[in-house]
Amino acid sequence: MALMRRGLPIEERKDLRKFDEVRQHVAEQHALQNPDVLIEIDKLRVTPELNIEIPNQGTYNMTEWAKKQLGTILGVHWDKWFDLKKVSYTQVQEEIQRRFIQEKDIRQLRTCRFRPGTPGVPGCDGYIRAVVGPTFHPIDDERVFDRLEKQFCGDLEGLKFMPNHLSKKSSWGNDHCNHYTMVGSPLDMGPIDRQHADERVRHGYDMAERLGTLPAADYVYPGFHLRNSEVGFTAITIDEFSFRLICLNGMMVTTGDSRLLYRQHRPIANSELDSLLKKVFEKVPVRWEHTRQNLTKLHDVVIDQPNLVISEELKKLEAPKKFIDLAIKKYEEEPLGDGYGILQAITRAAQDSDDMDRRFEYEAMAGRVMQRLVARA
Repeated sequence: MALMRRGLPIEERKDLRKFDEVRQHVAEQHALQNPDVLIEIDKLRVTPELNIEIPNQGTYNMTEWAKKQLGTILGVHWDKWFDLKKVSYTQVQEEIQRRFIQEKDIRQLRTCRFRPGTPGVPGCDGYIRAVVGPTFHPIDDERVFDRLEKQFCGDLEGLKFMPNHLSKKSSWGNDHCNHYTMVGSPLDMGPIDRQHADERVRHGYDMAERLGTLPAADYVYPGFHLRNSEVGFTAITIDEFSFRLICLNGMMVTTGDSRLLYRQHRPIANSELDSLLKKVFEKVPVRWEHTRQNLTKLHDVVIDQPNLVISEELKKLEAPKKFIDLAIKKYEEEPLGDGYGILQAITRAAQDSDDMDRRFEYEAMAGRVMQRLVARA
């Protein structure tokens, strides 16, 4: 599947990566991981800098996610409760050890070494990435990408990865979840209406043309989004994804059986994992065509009160008021007067969030709104 078409190609608007590049990144990250450790929690010790000593393993700083997990186990908010600016180390040490001893629990610790060439943390051997239950059995990114490489190279041909899709600050993830967005060949949703009745719409397109970012047609790039947590934040999921070139908006389709894959972190044989991934690639062409039809139908959904529709639809999804207000404001950037314009307003608003998990949820909201608006057609 070629990624180039007439007009402005996606390569000139986004920094796309080949599978081999991302595969190498995943392998390098995985190589930094230490074997997981099962330990009675009262055997842990805390240093004066509030790092954690693991017997026979070394001293480790904690990621924010690991602090949250350990704090939940102990019944405290780690940074607030154990704040060396407010209490002495002796008090902190006594309180932590008391809670460790009371807990008398076995936990699985996931740790990693510092990446070579980075400063790390003085006096530490690496990070504690996760404090999870003893039966936690992660399906790591390394394993997923290994199966993709060995079994599905043909299906991946023509797909490219979009780093920074969910955040300007990070390419592939944060301390508790990784996100990998892939896109394929663009769908031509028709010409861009340069003579639209609304002056604001025409002005927006004129500005894009002056900046050299106006494509020759309204291209939407279909793809899918792999989300995975190796540290207990979420299951492994693959969802349908669409990316509109003219405004760089993304949308997830995650409702009900629309999910391409959902698998909790439990033991799984390679053959079963291959079967799940095979179903993803079987479903994708059908889902992309279905979404193309839905996007086309949205043009037939006339919206007389866009602010009201945006507010009502997002309230049903329990979106924060701040996000609802932002989506209403974003509608003014391309007020198309139809369901397509409502969808773009929500996905534009999602772009403003640098929190990867929150933006994922906002783009998933856009997918759900699309499905409900199509029902009006």
